[in-house]
Amino acid sequence: GCIRAGINMFLDHYRPALMEALEKGLVREDEIDSVLRGTIRMMLKLGLLDEGSGNPYAAIGIEDTVRPWTRPEARELARRATVESVVLMKNDGLLPLRSDSLKSIAVIGPRADQVIPDWYAGTPPYAVTVLDGIRNAVGEEVEILYAASNKADSAVIAAGLSDAAVVCVGNHPLSYGLGWGRNHVASDGREDVDRQAISLEQEDLVKLVRAANPNTVLVLVSSFPYAIPWSKEHIPAILHVSQSSQELGNGVADILFGKESPAGRLVQTWTESIDQLPPILDYNIRNGRTYMYDPHEPLFPFGHGLAYTNFAYRDLQPAKQTISRGEVVDISLTVENTGSMDSDEVVQLYVRYPDSKIHRPRKVLKGFRRIHIPAGESRKVTIPLDAEELCHWDPEKHAFMLEKGPVNLEIGASSKDIRLRGSLRAE
Repeated sequence: GCIRAGINMFLDHYRPALMEALEKGLVREDEIDSVLRGTIRMMLKLGLLDEGSGNPYAAIGIEDTVRPWTRPEARELARRATVESVVLMKNDGLLPLRSDSLKSIAVIGPRADQVIPDWYAGTPPYAVTVLDGIRNAVGEEVEILYAASNKADSAVIAAGLSDAAVVCVGNHPLSYGLGWGRNHVASDGREDVDRQAISLEQEDLVKLVRAANPNTVLVLVSSFPYAIPWSKEHIPAILHVSQSSQELGNGVADILFGKESPAGRLVQTWTESIDQLPPILDYNIRNGRTYMYDPHEPLFPFGHGLAYTNFAYRDLQPAKQTISRGEVVDISLTVENTGSMDSDEVVQLYVRYPDSKIHRPRKVLKGFRRIHIPAGESRKVTIPLDAEELCHWDPEKHAFMLEKGPVNLEIGASSKDIRLRGSLRAE
C-alpha cells in the first residue's frame, strides 16, 4: 500500500518485508522503480552519483580540505542565528552587563555547561556552552565562579561572592534512559512524551541564587514555555533561547554583555499557570488555546520580546481603504529608534473582525517585518496584507470566502503591545 501510494521514505526496516511482498506478487518491480525514480533524480541533479571531481560532495571530510561546518563563515552564521533568536523577556535595567565594571560573575545551573542538540538534530562538530561564551566575552579580567547545582551550597556561595549571577536552566530535549513514552521530569516533553506540568522544577535553584545575589539573570534554554510567575516578579532580567546551535554560548554572551541588542520574539503564549489552559483532551483551539482565543492575561504574550533600546511607531497608512479578492494591500508605517543603541525591531500586523457573523479569533497575526534601525534613525516599514489571508472556509459553499465588512488593523511589538490602530473594508 505504501509503495503504491508513492511513499519512498521509511523510518523502520523495510527491505525484508518489501522483498517478501515482491516474491508473493503483492507489489511489482516497476512500482518499486517508480517510487525510487524521484530519489535517484534528485541525486543526479545534486551530482551525488558523479565520480571524482564531478561530485561536489566528494571532498567533504577529506583531510586536505576544510570541512565546511568549521569555516569561519559557517561559525558566524550559527552564531548570528543564535543571537537573532534570543528573546529578552524582562529587563529591569540589569542588562546589558558591563564586563569592565565586574570583578566576578557566577555562572550557575545544569544547562550552563551543556549544549544539547534537539530531537532529530545532527551532531555538531563543536559546541560552545553558555559558560564558555561568558569566558570568551569577559576574558581573564573577570573571575568566573561556576556551579552546576547547589550541592554543598556551592551555587549560593558562588552567587554571594560575585557581582552578578547568571542562572542557566531549562529542559533536556532527549531524556534517554526511561524508555519510550516516559520521562525523568514532569515538565519535560518530547516526541513520545506529553508534558505533565508546565512549572519550572529548577526554579527552586533560581530562588536560592536570587536570595544570595539580587543581580541575577535567568537564562532559560528550553524547547517550550514555562509558567514562571515567581521569576517574572523577582528576577530582574530573563532571557529565553531554544536549544539553538553549537554557538549557543557565544550568542547568549553577545546579548548578555551588549555586543548585540536582542530582538527575538516568543512564538508561543506563556501562561501564568496550567490552570489557564483547557483540559488536555480538549483539542479545540477555539476553547481558549493560543493568543487567538485565550481570554486570560498571559504571563508573556505571543510575539513578546524586548530590546536594549526603545522604538516609536507613527504614520500608519494602508495603501487603500478597501480590499477585495485577488488584491494585496500594503500596510505602511514609520518606526523610529529613540534609544542610544542600534537594534532590530520586529513589527507585527494583527487583524480583528469586529462585525463578523461567524466565530472568529480575537486577533490574528497576518504579517511581520524584522528591520534593523540605527540609534536615532527612522525607517519606513511595509507589510503586505493579502486578501486571501482574510478569507474563511465556508462549509456550505465548500470554498474560502472573503466576508464583507470592516477589518481592524493593529500594529505593535507583540500581540499585547499594540502601538497603532487603523482599519480597512473587505469588499
